[in-house]
Amino acid sequence: MANWNTAYNWMMDNEDAARACAQVPDAPPGAFAISGINSAAWPDEFAEIAALPQDQREPLVQQFYENHFWNMWYAQLVSDNLCKRVFDFAVNAGSAASVRCLQQALNSLAGSGAAQLVDDSDWGPMTLDAANSADPAGLVAAFQDARVAYYQAIVAAKPSLSIYLATWTARAQK
Repeated sequence: MANWNTAYNWMMDNEDAARACAQVPDAPPGAFAISGINSAAWPDEFAEIAALPQDQREPLVQQFYENHFWNMWYAQLVSDNLCKRVFDFAVNAGSAASVRCLQQALNSLAGSGAAQLVDDSDWGPMTLDAANSADPAGLVAAFQDARVAYYQAIVAAKPSLSIYLATWTARAQK
């Protein structure tokens, strides 16, 4: 079964590799982030973490990610390599986008005429069973492709965001 610490550390390597838990400028203008936790999106949680001395923040950062993004479905995935990527994408783009890309990746691996998952953005036993039955390396590659396609669609819809595409793509292809 997938390991919380593996997923958390993978995600943190993307959000705050040094585990500095420093406050840094973020988007939108005027917002800040601590280890990826944005003051505009999560004002109460951000304020609670920011109130602590910098060297005491990581336990609250870890608790934040576990409480807001980790769920029982991740823990039931048999592949840590898949889990850490799906979890990282949930943190980066939202849980619904992450599960939808997982479902799309699973559907892309299904053979011609095979039953397709409904890409409804919700975890469920069918998504979990399909993920656990798939070839892990093939599913990771398909998930990476779906994630890149997601970012490309964002930029196609809003070209001003193209400045982020290279960074998003690099993160997706890890």
